Amino acid sequence: MQTLRPAPASFLVPPAPQLLRTAPPPAPRANAAALAAASHGWFPSPHRACRRRRRVTRSASSGASATVASVDDAKKDVLIALSQIIDPDFGTDIVSCGFIKDLEVSEALEEVSFRLELTTPACPIKDEFEQKANEVVAALPWVKKVDVTMSAQPAQPVYGGELPEGLQKISNIIAVSSCKGGVGKSTVAVNLAYTLAGMGARVGIFDADVFGPSLPTMVSPENRLLVMNPESKYILPTEYLGVKMVSFGFAGQGRAIMRGPMVSGVINQLLTTTDWGELDYLVIDMPPGTGDIHLTLCQVAPLTAAVIVTTPQKLAFIDVAKGVRMFSKLKVPCVAVVENMCYFDADGKRYYPFGQGCAAVWNTSPL
Repeated sequence: MQTLRPAPASFLVPPAPQLLRTAPPPAPRANAAALAAASHGWFPSPHRACRRRRRVTRSASSGASATVASVDDAKKDVLIALSQIIDPDFGTDIVSCGFIKDLEVSEALEEVSFRLELTTPACPIKDEFEQKANEVVAALPWVKKVDVTMSAQPAQPVYGGELPEGLQKISNIIAVSSCKGGVGKSTVAVNLAYTLAGMGARVGIFDADVFGPSLPTMVSPENRLLVMNPESKYILPTEYLGVKMVSFGFAGQGRAIMRGPMVSGVINQLLTTTDWGELDYLVIDMPPGTGDIHLTLCQVAPLTAAVIVTTPQKLAFIDVAKGVRMFSKLKVPCVAVVENMCYFDADGKRYYPFGQGCAAVWNTSPL
């Protein structure tokens, strides 16, 4: 699998810089006698200047005590230590960003616990944040135990008040489209969903292909039938390995034989009357083509982005161009084009069963 066009800069994660704030270089030490002369107009003896330096050193070392006086002082110490960790996106420390929540210090002033709330559960440097937070707090002389809990901010959809109730708690809706069948679009959609879930995000998959739903074949949830809540009249999605999913194939109808307007109505009902709950990402496995279902989905749900899947053949590439134009007219950004089934490795060699050159055509063709 090969991505032909990189995503825009706003969707790429920059290389993570050093998370810990480095201390500024120490200022050159001035002569003690010169400082005293400048402030008092007299020169102390070398013996007196030496005695003053020793007194300052003892005072500084006495401040690094292994104990703290109160819980409030201990919390201040913890926040000062955590302020060394810099968020690479915001360019400031995680304390100023408001990431530290529920900070607690035991009465014995030995144990520290807090919650590190990031802006997204799929943060690529989440593990590094957790490691550095443990290290800087454990380095405090009075701390014997550190308990860090990682979390993410709740879903905050942009169009929450204008959407159907079932979609109001979804932060991002990503459409995976191919515009041509048989290129592995459903495989990419499922892999994308479970990759986001593996990064800690709350994810759902909606199979929008009524004529040939693929989701029931690709996953095997324990409950393979959708159920409606008798009180709320909302559809309860099935779940597999922590990912919620809805497909017409789970409705007990198999594949549908119906006209276009009926299909749009079924898609609208399945998408908007499902109790998705709070999701960070809803991945929609779009049907092939650029027809009524695509227009219906774009009108019902505000798509955050689209991912186009293709194969290396020129015939598949022509349909990719049509798909990009369609999403452009609907004001949906296409963040990536995935060239699927590009090659395979065998016997120490790389084989291209469908040829090469689609990437060059993609980069030079006007869309």
